[in-house]
Amino acid sequence: MRRPLLLLLLAGLAACSGAPQWTRSGASPETAREDLRECVAEAQSMTRQDENIDADIMATRSQDWQRTGTLGAKRETLALQNRGRGEDIVGLCMRGKGYLPAESP
Repeated sequence: MRRPLLLLLLAGLAACSGAPQWTRSGASPETAREDLRECVAEAQSMTRQDENIDADIMATRSQDWQRTGTLGAKRETLALQNRGRGEDIVGLCMRGKGYLPAESP
């Protein structure tokens, strides 16, 4: 459920910035984009189980949380946790490939 969101977020950041968000000496922008796609795919694979568990939790607890007025907060908390974990995995993967975060202009 959240994997497409993570992929779109990371791909959008890379594409919209006009420059790669990661740099490595000697790596072309195309290589950087492909490496980023690989890392995003790895993050999606590694967070899939957590997302499935969260979906099960939402299915079983959403009515309770809706009654207490906390459904939106719970949904956002789960999404933020998964997004943060995915971003961490992408960062570790890219650093493992020799990239460093690009400096902002």
